[in-house]
Amino acid sequence: MRYIILISVLITSLSVSSAARWEDKGCGRIEAGVGQLIAASESMRGLSEGAGKDGDSGAEKELREMQLFFLESAGHWSTIYSSFCK
Repeated sequence: MRYIILISVLITSLSVSSAARWEDKGCGRIEAGVGQLIAASESMRGLSEGAGKDGDSGAEKELREMQLFFLESAGHWSTIYSSFCK
């Protein structure tokens, strides 16, 4: 009886650990999405610098907040990628 329980626990744990790794297609999408978020963040940085040079402090602040949002999102998705795709 012990061996049956031990084998069933082993099989269950192996199937759960293999299910925790995502397929390559999904990981590729996450990787591409992180790249797009970083590119969008760089775009917002450039726009906010332009708004600052034009003297529009309200637009500069709003664009900086958007840049921060994109960077934070990229950081969260990077954590997900490193947890499930490596």
